[in-house]
Amino acid sequence: MVKAVPGLLALLLWPTTAWAQQSGSYVYAFGGPVIVPRSAFTCWNGSFLHVGGGGEGRLTDRFALGGELGVLKPLTNRYAVTSGLASVTPAYHFIPKDSNRKIDPFVDGGLSLLFGRGGAMAVHYGGGVNYWVGRRTGLRLEFRHHLWSPEAGEVIHLVGFRIGVTFR
Repeated sequence: MVKAVPGLLALLLWPTTAWAQQSGSYVYAFGGPVIVPRSAFTCWNGSFLHVGGGGEGRLTDRFALGGELGVLKPLTNRYAVTSGLASVTPAYHFIPKDSNRKIDPFVDGGLSLLFGRGGAMAVHYGGGVNYWVGRRTGLRLEFRHHLWSPEAGEVIHLVGFRIGVTFR
């Protein structure tokens, strides 16, 4: 698992460096609550604070590839462990990259790696909007749902709402 983290980090940083000079590339920082509905896997019940950052580069007018790295800090369950969360995220933007519109809605989904005590692969999907308040600065609102299976036959849901700032 430890050997996979540097490779995943390289994938996370690649979109922001590869397309840094092109229109449509941006970096962002976010924070928000994550709710985990009650399940048999008791150490993940409760709520968490998810903070982190990432970046995204447009591959075409509407398709993009992004990555992010964050931390899940337990808020309500004293037995839960603070964990890292890294994601690789393809995205579809409903507005072309060269548009002058202030609103940029998107949907995304991909793979995530939860790490800390051990590690686990998860899938995620979500969507949101970047609202460009200035030429290079925006507000990001997003919903994200992670699903992972720590044991056979059980699925843990991490349902999160995030708010952040975006810079292009």
